Amino acid sequence: MEILVYGTINSVALALYALGFALVYGISRLPNFAHGALYVLSGFITWSALNTLRLPYPVSILLTMIVTAIIGAIIYQFVLIRVRGMEISEIIASYAIARPSWKACDGSVLKA
Repeated sequence: MEILVYGTINSVALALYALGFALVYGISRLPNFAHGALYVLSGFITWSALNTLRLPYPVSILLTMIVTAIIGAIIYQFVLIRVRGMEISEIIASYAIARPSWKACDGSVLKA
């Protein structure tokens, strides 16, 4: 039963990720690599709020939504809107935003 519950939760999460990517690509016709970086960041913020700040789960989810929305708005306002219409520049900018999260995931940023 436990496998069924976790499998369902993971499937729904992956479906939401795919839906987000499909919506962004369908509207802009450009891949947005920063989208995945915000997913990773939101997971880290939630984990930090739960374990470091000892906030209850609903509060940490709400905090994560607010912080991620603010970061997404800042990225859009100060980076992506400046390269709007220049297709290759949009791809490069979104890749540059996503790159630090890839380095953090493989642990190379955390090594001393």
